[in-house]
Amino acid sequence: MPPHAIAGHLTVIVAPLTAILALVYALRPSARAGLRWPLVGVGALTAALAVWAEQVGLLLWEQLKEAARAGGQQLPAAVQQHAKGSDALAVAIFALGVVVLSLVWTVLRPGRPSSAGSRWAAALLVVTAVAVLVTTGTVLAQAMHAVWSTQGLWSA
Repeated sequence: MPPHAIAGHLTVIVAPLTAILALVYALRPSARAGLRWPLVGVGALTAALAVWAEQVGLLLWEQLKEAARAGGQQLPAAVQQHAKGSDALAVAIFALGVVVLSLVWTVLRPGRPSSAGSRWAAALLVVTAVAVLVTTGTVLAQAMHAVWSTQGLWSA
């Protein structure tokens, strides 16, 4: 199994967990005290996994291009779509990380009274968390399609 498959599986498992924690953190102020450090920790893990998946994904990309060239074929469009989708997921994960890190110690810190600013900050956190959930689902579907579209490349 290519390392990208392992890194990708871990990323698509941990990224939604991070997004769900972020949603709870944003929408349940009473839970913030207990969720701040777990959210920061799992967010950092998600970012590290995304970087790893991206790095080993580039290696797999090169292997697939070489296999396609050797077989006189083009790299399937599904692989290219998955690569673009993975880039979007990486951006969404890093955006969520930036939003989490900038808000959990300021406007959304535990115990801070509710204000218009905290409601806007919570909305921003919800939007970035939903972006991670949507892009994770999209990239997972693209990955499955990409795997099936490359089956003939490995037998060449």
